[in-house]
Amino acid sequence: MTSEQDRTAAGIEVARAVAGQRSPFPSQNSSTPWIEFEGVNLDRGGRPVLRDLSASLGGAAVGLVGANGAGKSTLIGALLGVLRARTGRIRVLGLELPAAAQEVRTRAGVMAEQAGVFPGGSGVEAVMFAGQLTGLRKKEALRRAHRALDALDVGEERYRPTHGYSTGMRQRCKLAMSLVHDPEILILDEPTVGLDPPGRLQLLELIRDLKTEGRRILISTHILQDAEFLCDELLLLQAGTVAYSGTISDLVGTRDEMLIARGPRLGAQLAAALAESGTQVLASNVDEVRFRSSPESLRVFWQLVANRALEVRRLERHSLDFEDAVVEAMTGAGAGSQQRGVGR
Repeated sequence: MTSEQDRTAAGIEVARAVAGQRSPFPSQNSSTPWIEFEGVNLDRGGRPVLRDLSASLGGAAVGLVGANGAGKSTLIGALLGVLRARTGRIRVLGLELPAAAQEVRTRAGVMAEQAGVFPGGSGVEAVMFAGQLTGLRKKEALRRAHRALDALDVGEERYRPTHGYSTGMRQRCKLAMSLVHDPEILILDEPTVGLDPPGRLQLLELIRDLKTEGRRILISTHILQDAEFLCDELLLLQAGTVAYSGTISDLVGTRDEMLIARGPRLGAQLAAALAESGTQVLASNVDEVRFRSSPESLRVFWQLVANRALEVRRLERHSLDFEDAVVEAMTGAGAGSQQRGVGR
């Protein structure tokens, strides 16, 4: 067995230890959708937040990506039956919401970004209390709390008051709270926020091992590297609508190339004209335009440059990677570069 296989096997054993069990979850067909939206419209405070949202996702780990205000938190609330859609249908694990909201919440472990660690007690007490809230008896909840914290490499810190925890320690405690009752699915909201690089990698590897064990995971994140590391499928939200829903491999495709052209007012002069000619423009600003590379698009580009007597100071060929594909899906053809931070 290779060292990588050793690490994976060890990680799976740690993940199983969280629940005190020795066998993985029953295998599930990864193509079977476990998150389904059909024409969902959901308002908050009289304002539409999710608009005609439809998606069917069956990946073992699904990444939820979008800018602040895109509707990610609202979507999570809808998946847990906390928020009710005005129209449309929502199903989790085949269960219809909001009718089956209690069962979905029983089968889910949730790690919230802003809240989640109970103040006034120690870390192990917070995790134990989370277990009791799911129906575990106090003795069993305490046993599982220690197992969860052991799995996350939380040592004597578990006995310290949580109000003195670092951000990274709070994140580990919150993840332990989401795992203590051995949930079938995990909903993780920005799980690596505030972690240093070693801590972030350790947490990502544990979450990946939980995925390998058979749990379904939804991870809401603005860190694209985390989504690429963990996820099979993505749901990209933009202003409450679906910008992309599907596998990462389909999103990235064959990793086509794009051309990046720079020069005085080049983007301002060429972006619209290139798009009108049928060239796929990926992003632009005043002095730069990025477009899909092909013999035809390059011919059109130079023809427009010559006709308008424009100056090209640099032309680069760049292979599209995962981040480029996400940005392209989020911004759409011809979007300005000011939107390139969306989802990061």
